[in-house]
Amino acid sequence: MTKLTSLLLAAGLAVTALPSSLLAAPPTRSAAEPAAETEPVADPDQAKLSAAKRKVLALPDIASAQQQAKADRAMASKASAEYKQARTKAAESETAYRKAFDEALAKEDPAAAEIQKKQREAFREKMLKARSEKKPAAAKERADDEG
Repeated sequence: MTKLTSLLLAAGLAVTALPSSLLAAPPTRSAAEPAAETEPVADPDQAKLSAAKRKVLALPDIASAQQQAKADRAMASKASAEYKQARTKAAESETAYRKAFDEALAKEDPAAAEIQKKQREAFREKMLKARSEKKPAAAKERADDEG
């Protein structure tokens, strides 16, 4: 429970009290049910490696490092989600600004609005042309590097 709580706190998430039924240990397996973890492994090297890994994971400094790695991973995921939201919001704001600007420019001077529209189209065509010219050149450079 403490690892989960500290992980959630590190990720900035709210921690709420869970009912005791959720905090209880999971039910144990019956004797008739085969357990994958307790079955002997056919490969003795694998069994030795697994036992060593369990011992290492039980060490306090390793457990602490693992917990820190999980917390850092959670924070990175949260930061990534926030970044995506910020980019979306910025794109929406930019679209709203351009729309408002274009409408105001068209009201103020319709001729200027037409000039700007033509300039934007010319710029767009120029960029598309440059991109299409760049693709074959990049492919040729890769072929030269490989061959």
